[in-house]
Amino acid sequence: METINQTNLVKSLLILTDFSQSAKNAANYAMNLAIRIKADLVLFNAYSIPDVGYNSWTTRTDGNLSKESVDKLGEETIRLQDLISNNPRTFVPKCGFLSMEGGIADNVNEILEDRKDLIMVIMGGGKGNGREDMLFGLEITEILINVKCPTLIIPNCQYPEF
Repeated sequence: METINQTNLVKSLLILTDFSQSAKNAANYAMNLAIRIKADLVLFNAYSIPDVGYNSWTTRTDGNLSKESVDKLGEETIRLQDLISNNPRTFVPKCGFLSMEGGIADNVNEILEDRKDLIMVIMGGGKGNGREDMLFGLEITEILINVKCPTLIIPNCQYPEF
């Protein structure tokens, strides 16, 4: 049996993003929390490949969706690193990202199994395509039911700096 020395393990926060304003708000909150608790950040985006049927043409391929996800994650990482560099705190969290095809809860569970440094999942709430969905929407419900990790849902509003 192998044991992990928990005292040397750097903590990380997993930030779920769909690149919406709500997700950016959650990432900003996570960045401030990471600075306070001395944790690193990992942005995550799950993308789905549409089932177009046998005779249908699609304009997007697996590679296009993957590249788009990685490109947007790179842009969001740069945005957070710029915010971090403007913060006068002494601890500077590292910021990385992951992109995977498939369902969000299954992917998050797989990431949590692989990465023992992740201590919390953070995501935005109240997207709902212009209307408020019951229980914050399907993605949030799926995460809350299926992911066995502390999860913080950041409401789509301004929060005080801490």
